[in-house]
Amino acid sequence: MRNGFLFLIDDRQVEHIDDVVILGEQTVVTFLKLVPLVGD
Repeated sequence: MRNGFLFLIDDRQVEHIDDVVILGEQTVVTFLKLVPLVGD
């Protein structure tokens, strides 16, 4: 796992943190923290 997080803008993953995006009143931004799964 390279990054510990990812984020989505209107259900589309942003590939680079410095990507330029246009936000509107209805834009939904979602931040997801990635955690490794631990098995038995």
